[in-house]
Parts: sequence; C-alpha cells; structure tokens
Amino acid sequence: VIQRGLPRPTEVNVNILRPGDISSGLTEQQVAEELIKREMITMMQYDAVQNPTVPNSKKGNALISSAQSYLDQHPYLDFQQDELKEAKELIASEMDVVKKGMAHGELSLEAYSTVWEECYSQILFIENQKKFTRANLASKKEKIEAMERKLEENRVHMTGEAKRAAKMERKLKILTGGYQTRAQVLNKQLQDLQEQVEQAQLELSTFKFLEAQEEVAIHRRVTALTEDVNRQVERERSLQNKYAELQEQLHSHVQGV
Repeated sequence: VIQRGLPRPTEVNVNILRPGDISSGLTEQQVAEELIKREMITMMQYDAVQNPTVPNSKKGNALISSAQSYLDQHPYLDFQQDELKEAKELIASEMDVVKKGMAHGELSLEAYSTVWEECYSQILFIENQKKFTRANLASKKEKIEAMERKLEENRVHMTGEAKRAAKMERKLKILTGGYQTRAQVLNKQLQDLQEQVEQAQLELSTFKFLEAQEEVAIHRRVTALTEDVNRQVERERSLQNKYAELQEQLHSHVQGV
C-alpha cells in the first residue's frame, strides 16, 4: 500500500475486533477471521508509526502515540523469509484443496474483477461516522452523501490525472519536438516524391499508349510504302521495256533508210 501510494485510513478502527478471549465460544472460521483482523490491525498500526498519514501535526502525533501504545501491547512480528515461504506453501496447498473441492480451476482476472466490483458496490463510507458499512444498512441520506463524496473524489482524481497528462504531454513535446519537426519535413518530402512518382507513372502510361498507337500506324505506313514502291518498280520496268521497244524501232528505221 505504501509503496504504491494507495490511500490509507488516518485512524485505525480497533472496534472491529471481538472483545475478550477468542479461543472459546467461536467456530474455527470465526477464530480464523479474528486472527486475520488482529494481524491486519497490527500491520496498520505499524504503518501508522513508520509512515504516518498526517505527519508533523498535533493530530498526527496523537495518532502515532495511539498506534505505538497498541503495538506495545500487541507487538508487530517480523517474520523470516523461510517462514513466509512456508506460509505461502500452506496457502497454496489450501487453495488446491478448495479448488478440488469446489471443482473449479484458476480464477480469471475478469471473474475476479467482477466479484470485486460486486462486493465493493455493497459497501459505503459514512462520512459522519467515519466508517464503512453495508449499503443495505445505510439510510437514503447516507447513500446520497456517500455517492456525492465518491463523485467528488472522482472529480478530484480526474482533475489530477488531467494535470498529470498535460504535464507529461508538455514533457513529451519537449523531448520529441525535434523528431516531430523532422518527421513533418520527411513527410512533406515523401508526399512530394509520391506526387512525382504518380506523375511519372502517368507519363509512362501515356507514352506506352502512344507507342502502341505508333506500332499500329507504322505497320500501316510500311504496308502503304511497300505497295507504293512495288507500283513504282512495276511502272519503271514497264517504261524500261517500252523504251527498249522504241529504241529497237528507231534502229530498224535507220537501217531501212
């Protein structure tokens, strides 16, 4: 709780403990619950002394004195690592027995969260009594006050998170400002290159279309020119033959004279 900075009560309510000796008149489950509550109270009193919630104040000093007085009568036990390991093994063994007895496997985080939310929704903090109680035992006024207090806590939390996010955003902007500017320049260059590529692709497709048209036109022109050449060759051949005939006629006429 302290390492994660989670909220803690300013005062420890020791009235939740059963008065007198718990070794008689209680069931095994009740004894176990009482032992857990006593250990919890001891740990909270120890934290109140080592890490007071209201330090350097008159009220804080009184709370520390009260917690220390409780610890003098109920000392805080500092367990060794091997003892903690053995306790974890005992808990794990008991969990296996419960799982087998209830025929269920590992509890998923979603299922745990659902059960936790249901249980938490049944508990309200009564401001004027400074304690938690079941929602079904609270009056309508107390429920409204608890909801208003929770709403205000959410607003404060939201405001704090918004400030924290804005601070992180400013810090991130400072750290990444140069990278963002460089990214904008590169993005502009990339867009320009993309436009150039698109223009080049358009020009290429245009020239390919013109090439296809030219290939068809060249074939027609070559065919037409070939026909023209063939006609010219035939015409010249015909003219050459006629010229030869006329030369022969002229020669015969000259000899006859």
